[in-house]
This record gives sequence, structure tokens and C-alpha cells, in this order.
Amino acid sequence: MTLMMPASSITGAVNVGATVHFLPRDYETRSVLDLRKVGAHKYAAHPNTEVICCAFAVDDGPVQLWIPGDPTPPEFIEATHNPGWIAVAHNDAFETLIERHIMQPLYGWPLIPIERHRCTMTMALAAGLPAKLERVADFLELANRKDAAGERLMHQMSKPRKPRKGEDPEGIYWFDHPERLQRLYGYCRQDVETERELYTQLKQLSESEHALWLLSNKINDRGFCVDRGFIAAAKAIAAATTPEIDTAIAELTGGAVTGINQIMRLMKWLCERGYAAKSLGRKAVEKQLQKGDLPPPVARALELRLGGAKAAVKKFDAALIHAGDDGRIRGAFRFHGARTGRWSGVGLQPQNLKRPEIDDVDAAVAVVLTGDIAHMREKFPKPLAVLADVTHAMICAAPGHELIGADFSTVEARVLAWLADEDWKVDVFRRFDATGDLTTHPYVVAAAKALRLPASSIKKGTESYHVGKVSELSFGYMGAIGAWRKFDPDRHSDEEVIAFCKAWRAEHPKIVKLWYALNDAALNAVHERGRVTYCGRNRIRFKCEDSVLLMRLPSGRRLTYPAPRIVEGDRGYSVVFTDNGDGRASDFRGYGGSWCENAVSGIARDLLTAAMLRIEAAGYPIVLHVHDDITAEVPEGFGSIDEFSRLMIRRPSWALDLPIAAEAWRGKRYQK
Repeated sequence: MTLMMPASSITGAVNVGATVHFLPRDYETRSVLDLRKVGAHKYAAHPNTEVICCAFAVDDGPVQLWIPGDPTPPEFIEATHNPGWIAVAHNDAFETLIERHIMQPLYGWPLIPIERHRCTMTMALAAGLPAKLERVADFLELANRKDAAGERLMHQMSKPRKPRKGEDPEGIYWFDHPERLQRLYGYCRQDVETERELYTQLKQLSESEHALWLLSNKINDRGFCVDRGFIAAAKAIAAATTPEIDTAIAELTGGAVTGINQIMRLMKWLCERGYAAKSLGRKAVEKQLQKGDLPPPVARALELRLGGAKAAVKKFDAALIHAGDDGRIRGAFRFHGARTGRWSGVGLQPQNLKRPEIDDVDAAVAVVLTGDIAHMREKFPKPLAVLADVTHAMICAAPGHELIGADFSTVEARVLAWLADEDWKVDVFRRFDATGDLTTHPYVVAAAKALRLPASSIKKGTESYHVGKVSELSFGYMGAIGAWRKFDPDRHSDEEVIAFCKAWRAEHPKIVKLWYALNDAALNAVHERGRVTYCGRNRIRFKCEDSVLLMRLPSGRRLTYPAPRIVEGDRGYSVVFTDNGDGRASDFRGYGGSWCENAVSGIARDLLTAAMLRIEAAGYPIVLHVHDDITAEVPEGFGSIDEFSRLMIRRPSWALDLPIAAEAWRGKRYQK
């Protein structure tokens, strides 16, 4: 299988018409740090990290090897100064960091301008393929594959071995026998062979996507600052709280459960007392306790569980592991980590930081900073639950700086209504943006329609408002009971949820129509390969080229679905394609809701990236972006939230009639 584009079809800084040479390269390294735990930036910058060898090639020439002590290869010198050369690597960020932190300062290695770098991992992700070199090579059935035995050897030689008898137990020792080294050199050469072939098989990023990749690298290099003092205080509170809770749960259960995070043991104990818990997550436990009809031992166990959830502590630990000596976390974002083009998180996973539920976050942060468990309990009965609510506050501005950011408001709901020409819904957003009147808020409007209540009777935080919010979050992509339960496990019966779903669909006939139009367009494109099919007022286009199905978004960017074929099932015909979202190839059956979600998510991503480019160009250095928000770190007093908001919501030429809104903020700590 191939996803072809000639290797000479290069975008970026290479001169058009010039002879293009590409230089695939790969480094093997070793360190006392674990690369997978600390991340590439911290790993490469550590003084103990060493380069064992570098394999490289030029175009289809022989693979060459450099080892410490050899002179700088002339090919790298030529590539640095000649704009007709480009550097290639799989996960180029790692090679670039090794060159910047080790090869250049220690060996005088020249640095090829980043504009002329290409990353085959990014190219694979953009094509809907696995990120790992081994898996993408297998999927594309390349002639060259990863050396599995060599990879095991590499992992062994990349970290210290245990001291042997007679050796200093405090010393650092490596597996560096000559025979092992020769095998590692062969493994490194084979990686270059595989990466070179992969590069010739994959489609290049467009110029606009290459520019975004460069910006993503810049953001990853800047990193964002974390407050070590805040983290230490929060961990002190957690450390003081956890033993008490563990002791209490052990006494309550007679030793059947000795730690509050022993989930399976706790669920078994609860089941033996007539309570079959589907989940012991915070929201599920809170809802069960609100009912007030639980046996006292069960209720007490759930109260202890609610007070002892430790997800926040894991985030604090991850922040300390990944932060560099200057307190900044770098490399936290993987470009095109999702099929739709959105970033995914690496290490700390900033995308998974919890949105706070408490009203006064600043007050909670002030209490946490004391590190005093007694003071914490005076203000907040459930200390660990509060820590979860303020985890995001560990991200802060550097001294003399502030954070300034903005978050798109209900962007996916807006895009969905706009894409489907659900005009009344688009007007709802416009009215709310113009007036700020709660009765025109989309969640309130949805609740009023579902419950047949006047909008004026629905207030934030009420049960009716909750129904409107969950309806909007659950039903837009053909969701029903299953989608609802992700947000509301047991507050409403299945019959009530079905009624809410029917009411929502009845009020959104054009969105429902869009689901089926998207599915038909995908089917027709696969059935008649080479034909362009349209839907969503021609804003979405499908076309099958070679071995991929392409969805063209209004921006002109295309989403890629490998190996599409039509399969008949219980509900008729569907397009099945190969999904590599979890790194492993598996079949995914597309349907109206999935095509719709991909289109909407992709459009929202394009709105975000356009805003990122504007904000960066206006002098606001971006350090963090999560889903639909952007955060920059600026000198104190620089810029304004009004300007930042205007930059955020400027409409692109392809969506001039799409209502866009954003809420901006500034401060010393990150806001959710």
C-alpha cells in the first residue's frame, strides 16, 4: 500500500526548481535518564546524555556511519549552507534536540535550519497512519522494516547496566562490548534505510501545514513554566491526607480494602453489600451520595473514595518529572496527534487538566500554597478533591511575566450549526454574542426546548440547565443514551434520555440531514473512485485517490482515511477504513456521526491554528494550547485581553458568516 508523492515535491524553504537532496539521519544515544519518562527536551539537555553513533544517507546513496571521534561529515556541512538540501528524520524533534544540545556544542556539528527539516512521523500522522516507525513500515509494506532484535538491544544499551562484582556500586556502567556496538550500528543503519523509503512513500505537508509544524516546534521549545513551590505544597497536603483516608477505609472494610485507590477491591466490597458500582470516578460518586438512600457503610466508603481520589497528585508528579532545571516543561504537544489535525499531549498531558468545579479558585490556590493540612481542612472538607480542581494552577508565568489567553466559546456547537445550515441555531449564537443575555445561551435554549419551559426560568447550575448542556454535548454527532451517559451516568433514566434525544433531533432537522448526507457522500466517493462528492452546502468534499479517502474541509485542508472499502452490515452499507488512532491498525466503520464529528473537529482545529498564527505574529509568544484555547506568556503590562480576543475571533475568508466568540483572561496562573 502506498500514499504517494514524489520525493522531489518539497514545500517550505527549498528553492523551487532547485536540485533537492534529502539527508535522512538517525542517532543512537544513552543516558541515566529514561527518555520515555522525562521527554526528549529534558533528556537531550542532560549533561550525562551521550551520542553513540549517527547513521545517515544522501538521497538513495549508501548509508554511512559516524561515531564520536570521527570528523564532521561533509554532507552535513553542505546541507547546512545549501538551500537545496533538507534534513529528514522520524520524529525529527528528537534528532534536532540531540544536534542542538550535544552534536553542535561537543562536536562542532553544523545545525541545518529548521525550515528545511522534514519529519516522517508527522507526515505519517497527517496521512492517518501510525506514529511508530515499525508500525507504519508494516502498514505500508515497505521493503525495509524495523529490526526488532536490534530495537531490544538499543533499549538495553541506552541505559546504565548494574555494577558488577568488584565495580564501584556508585559508578555508571554501560553495555558497550564491541560486538554489541557493531550490532547497534547495524540497527541504526537499518532505521535510516526504513526512514528513507518511508519518506519517498509519504505525501509532503502542505506549505500551510509545514508553517504550523514549525510554529509547533517553536512552542514546544519555549515550554511553559510550572510553580514548584505550589506543587510541593499541594503534595504535602496530599501526603498528609492519604494515610488517614487509607486507615479509615481499612477499618471500615475490615482490611478487605487497605488503600482508597484499590478500585477493584473496593468495588467488590461494595458489591457484596448490594451496591454494584459502574464507576468510582468523582462525578459518579458525587451523584450517588446526592441520592441519600445508601446504606451507611456504603455511603461512608463512597465519601472516603471521594475524599481520596489521587489523579491530581499524579499530575503534580508528572510536572516535576518533565520540568527542566528552569522550571519549564517543553515538548508537551504532538503536532497532528489526532486524525482531525488537533494536537495530542505528551508527558504531562495538558489536554487532560481538569476544569474546576469550585467557585473561588483563587481562594483555593491561596490555601493550597500554605501547605497546611489543618488550614486546608478548615476551608475545604475534601482536600484532595480541591487539589484536583486547582491542578491547572501549577502552570504559571515566569518572573516578570504574565499569562494571557482566550478560549473559543462552544466552538463545536457553533461549527456544527453553521455547517448544517441550522439557521435558527446560528442566530441563537449571534444573539447571545450580541447581548450576553442568559436566556439566549445555547444551553438554556436547548433546555427550554427539551423540557418545554420558558427560557427565563432556567438558571445556571440548575437541573434544567444541566439537561440543556448535556443535550448539546451528547446529541450533535448522532449520539443517544451511550453518549449521554459519558456526561451523566445515572441522573436521568433511559426513558428520559431517549425523550431528550428525540426532542433535540426534532429541533435540529438540518443537523440530522447532514449526518446522512455526509455518509452518502463518503459512500459515493469510495464507490466511484476519482469522483468528487459534496455535502454541507458544498463545504465538505470527499474524493478517493489511490488507496485513501480524502475529506476536504472548507479551509482546503484534507483529512485522510487509509484503505477505504464499502462493507454491508445490519444497517446497510458503510465505508470501512483503517484506523491507526491508538497506534495499531484496526478497522473502523464510518457512519454519519463519525464523519460529522471529524468535519466539525477539523474545522474547529483550523479556526484555532489560524488564530495561533495571528497571535504569534502580533507578538504574543504562545506557550500553551489546549483543545480550543490559546495561552501566551508576555512581559508584565504587554498587550491587552481585548486585542488578544480580537485576534482570536477574526473570521477566516472561508467562514465569514460563522459566529465566533472567545473569552479572554490574563493573570499569573493558567486559567481553565
